[in-house]
Amino acid sequence: MKRYAMTVFCAAALSTSAIAQEGKTLTYADFQPVQTNWQMASDDSYLGSRVGCFETLVRLNWQMQLEPGLATAWEQIEPTVWEFTLRDGVEFQDGAPLTAEAVAVALNHLLNAEMPARPFSPKLIKSVEAVGEKVVRITTQTPSVLLPAQMAAPNTTILAPAAYQGKTIDPVGRCTGPFEIVEVKPKEYVKFKRNDNYWGGKPALEGGMVVFIPDANTRMTQVRSGEADIARLIPPHGVKQLEGAQGIELVKLKTPRVTELLLNNKKEGLNDVRVRQAIQAAIDGEAIAASVYEGTVTAAASAFVPDDPWAPKGIAPIYDPARAKALLEEAGIQPGQLQFELLAYTSRTELKDIAAIIQAQLGEIGIKVNVRVAEYTAIEPDMMAGTYDMALMSRGYLTDIADPYGFLLADYSCGGSYNMSHYCSEEVDAQLEKAAALSDPQARYEIYAQLAKKLFDEANTVYLVNETSVDARSERVKNYEMHPLVYYLMTKDITVE
Repeated sequence: MKRYAMTVFCAAALSTSAIAQEGKTLTYADFQPVQTNWQMASDDSYLGSRVGCFETLVRLNWQMQLEPGLATAWEQIEPTVWEFTLRDGVEFQDGAPLTAEAVAVALNHLLNAEMPARPFSPKLIKSVEAVGEKVVRITTQTPSVLLPAQMAAPNTTILAPAAYQGKTIDPVGRCTGPFEIVEVKPKEYVKFKRNDNYWGGKPALEGGMVVFIPDANTRMTQVRSGEADIARLIPPHGVKQLEGAQGIELVKLKTPRVTELLLNNKKEGLNDVRVRQAIQAAIDGEAIAASVYEGTVTAAASAFVPDDPWAPKGIAPIYDPARAKALLEEAGIQPGQLQFELLAYTSRTELKDIAAIIQAQLGEIGIKVNVRVAEYTAIEPDMMAGTYDMALMSRGYLTDIADPYGFLLADYSCGGSYNMSHYCSEEVDAQLEKAAALSDPQARYEIYAQLAKKLFDEANTVYLVNETSVDARSERVKNYEMHPLVYYLMTKDITVE
């Protein structure tokens, strides 16, 4: 049996000895509401997983290792064929049994969706079929050793067959997790209760609620007042405010995320590598890290942090305005000749400040920048369609698949489903196809490092800072540690004193 596992980020393992707390509930504040009525390709799948309702065939633990979820074993029986053996005795919350046919219904619904998920799309997956009661066979389009990692992404959640009603999805009472969703107001909250029949053992808490609060300052206020027990994604200025606050503990983790400046490689001006390199050299990542993030993050050269096993060697953040001006002169660009619009979105409050710094620093080399700040949903269509110039983005490079392959494929392959740089290289595509078939992780990592170096040299994207995520929680909350990819929050062991 070929298993994929990796250990990169460490966090404390959660207790497995929690005792049921009758009458005890927990409220946590999240920044992003239900947006697409639970379409699995969207962030709604991550929300359902954090609530403790959604579950997948494979789990990714806090040490970034794959472990059994709704499947207890998986085997690559041919280069393009994997079989997953399901756990015995699991029932959906509506009483339906977990069978191979039920799994096939869920995954085929995802494959046939108008917008399939990045880790599990028809570009990657050829077919899903039930083999008897307990075995699911998944065939990939090309040889791949990474399918188990793909099956840990919340996008591949398995719900009861009754959840899939035409193109719509209704998860209420139809999950397998430790908590059951009982009420949804998409822009306001989700309420959940304990699943007493959970296959993994009775959860400690009786239930709770997630409230949707886009404004970071309001989330901080709620955790300080006790209205929320946990507040997700505390912004840099809030970290200083909450440090030392009575009854509140900050949970900090260097996460596999990067704040990046996306450049539309097809736009006039930005389609010249010298112009992109000039922009890269004109931006001071160290200054952004020190001022906007108050020293809680580090300046980036690539998307990957330097101690990642796949990080490129021998590169460092560039800040050289003289070099930037020389590159523009070499490209035949006169001061004031280039003017670009820079997009930033509101749910990451720091992006507005970063945009102002970039506007000023590019102005110093003769590039005029106009900044537009809006909700992410308002600017994503322009980015996907390639009608934008530049945009700021916080991007998790292990979020889609717990291997950089998923990020590189989605963001930098010619047909990538999240290729907002609109970059295309046959060489990159060939290297990614080669990496997907390599069972030796180190051999894959060498390819990823080479590709990251190429992206850096060509300045296809300007990577600004490698991020640190911060949550705030009441000291009454026990057995909570931030998951490196924020896949899970409400586990069966989380408790409130």
